Amino acid sequence: MSAGFSSRPNAIALPPIALDTDLDCEMPELSYGLNYWRRKAAGREMPLRADILPEEIPRLLPYVTLFEIRKQSGFLEIFPRVAGARFEEVFGPIHNRPLSTVLAPEILERWLGAVRALIEARQPLRGQGQVLHEDKTFIRFEILLAPLSKTGEELDMIFLVSQFEMKSGPRA
Repeated sequence: MSAGFSSRPNAIALPPIALDTDLDCEMPELSYGLNYWRRKAAGREMPLRADILPEEIPRLLPYVTLFEIRKQSGFLEIFPRVAGARFEEVFGPIHNRPLSTVLAPEILERWLGAVRALIEARQPLRGQGQVLHEDKTFIRFEILLAPLSKTGEELDMIFLVSQFEMKSGPRA
């Protein structure tokens, strides 16, 4: 083998999703989702999955995705139990399909990085950035990741509110 060449391709590294705890949401859907999550948490660290009632938030439903977090043998998997229409418009049909089966590894790693940050913070996080999936770099996103629990004991789900918009740029 020639010097400088490898039999394994280099992994593509993409910038992580920019996250913060300020929760100064720009898009109204995220503010609405955060207020709903806080009401459902009712002073607890996080609400139960059973506390999230679709009939209470019909106008928010296109923006909400509920992910189950699965930890197995040191690996982390995020599995969409409910997929909002806005999320699927950008990432394709994901409902009930592990993200590892629908996203390129480098895109998946961005999402797993955000999930790891949520698990560590154990509080809502606001994210923003540019969509890098399938060359959709003209789309800007803002997301709210908030912890949920099936039993009240463990952070094992994510309440995600996402909104996407075309990035504005110089006009010709």
